[in-house]
Amino acid sequence: MAREKTIARERTAAQLVQGRPVAVLGRGMTLVKVGKAPRAVVRPGDNTTVLLKKAARALDKPGIERSVVFRGPNAAKIFAYSAYPQDPTKVVREAADGTKVVGRMVDGRFRASKA
Repeated sequence: MAREKTIARERTAAQLVQGRPVAVLGRGMTLVKVGKAPRAVVRPGDNTTVLLKKAARALDKPGIERSVVFRGPNAAKIFAYSAYPQDPTKVVREAADGTKVVGRMVDGRFRASKA
């Protein structure tokens, strides 16, 4: 007769629990809510079909209006960057008031070029 081979399994410290963590109570102790997760409510205007059509309409037109780029309470701190046509190693920074400054990006920051 053949005998079944018994395998000793070690218990792992971390247990797999499916649910939503609600609170951490202490070292290694978490309160978890189990059961069916509520489905996220998506507005009809936010589904992928509608958003894709909106993006296609927006990308069909060349450029972006100034009012869209420079809007909000911090409009003075917002800049639009573009490549400098005469020298591709340089960048043009445009402010909300329309002033343009030519410079370079150094360590992720804009540095104005000396005239």
